[in-house]
Amino acid sequence: MPALAGVIALGFYLLTISPSIGMLHDNVDSAELVVVASRLGIAHPPGSAIWMPLGWAALRALSFIPEPALRTNLLSASMMAGAVAALAVAAGRWRPETPPWIGALAGLLGGLAPLVWAQAIVTEVLALQALLSALALVLVVDATAGRRWMAFALVLGLLVWNHPTGLALAAPLAGAALVRSRPGRGAWPRVIAAFAAPGIYTVAYLLLRADAPIAWGDTGTPAGAWAHLSGATYQHVTDLSIENLRSGLPSSLRASLAQVPPLLWPLMPAGALLVARARPLLAGALGVTAVLLVVFVTAYRATGHEDYLATVVLAEALLAAWGVEACWDWLQPRVPDGSTRLALAIGAVGLVTVWGAYAGTRVTLRADTRLLDAARATLAAAPPDATLETNADTETFPLWYAQAILGDRPDVTIRDVRGVAPVLRGGVQVR
Repeated sequence: MPALAGVIALGFYLLTISPSIGMLHDNVDSAELVVVASRLGIAHPPGSAIWMPLGWAALRALSFIPEPALRTNLLSASMMAGAVAALAVAAGRWRPETPPWIGALAGLLGGLAPLVWAQAIVTEVLALQALLSALALVLVVDATAGRRWMAFALVLGLLVWNHPTGLALAAPLAGAALVRSRPGRGAWPRVIAAFAAPGIYTVAYLLLRADAPIAWGDTGTPAGAWAHLSGATYQHVTDLSIENLRSGLPSSLRASLAQVPPLLWPLMPAGALLVARARPLLAGALGVTAVLLVVFVTAYRATGHEDYLATVVLAEALLAAWGVEACWDWLQPRVPDGSTRLALAIGAVGLVTVWGAYAGTRVTLRADTRLLDAARATLAAAPPDATLETNADTETFPLWYAQAILGDRPDVTIRDVRGVAPVLRGGVQVR
């Protein structure tokens, strides 16, 4: 069932995938990431060091696909399909009595949520983050039983260093697992090493690739690498004031709740009750994660901040699926007729299908090449040896892609007047 859920989700992703660079909630990081990955460089803070080799490998392994961005878009789709399958496994691991079809439903509800689906059809590090989050939800059950601590620690390390928002899930899960069970005395060094390895790799990558053909920031020193990792340049868009949180929290809560079919909203409390009885510590940890991420999204005012609610959406999908299980268990003795139960099941499948169709129409980028077409037209119209000055990511990154990846107009210099992005000429950084 988990594999089937992943395959179904992948099918939906392939039907709606962006054919080239695409927009994700008003940001075009997809174009930047493809360009930087092609040079094994350093992306905007925190640098995406863990994702970069994966993007680089996808660009080369799928070289038979003419459009480079489509290759890394397919990487996102595959990772998100893996997250769907892992979430289905997690549903059964958290509550062993969970029927396989409920696990599959949890995976699909998470993977077909519009916010999550949108991350699966463009190039983004968030698809990898979703996969790591789902794997952490699977492995934490083993850790609480004293098993597979090294694998759990490694996934938590990858989760944290792939994107800082991973801390919101890693810390509560690790705390809950340590309350129930600790690694043996002799295992502690290996567990700590597994957790630290992704961080050591990330810092080393930033230091060693500071002179890459495209590298944001000055990461050639430990202080510069830390400044890049900590996202110091984004502190001005973070507002933790009580006034901002009070006014923004309702919007963040609505955004997360809107990712689940409205008919399932009344069932989520029943799902929460089931998991609280089965795994109270883990349920509490998941609740802490949801609170932390909702507060962060409310405080962080940069474009596309709602994408960081994806882990909250995965938790909601689990609760909704377990709520469906509770509802079904309540209905069965009251609806003894087999044909009636079959009709109800078919109706439920129909509702999920309708929800999938609705979500797909909201996020689809099928045949959408507007960003690429506009960038190529702008470069084609530029005079020889021109300097194109841009003032937004939506202008800068598509031009980068057209020049650095597709080879358009290598004589042109692309300069973002805000001074936050590298200056490119001929597809490489002007030092």
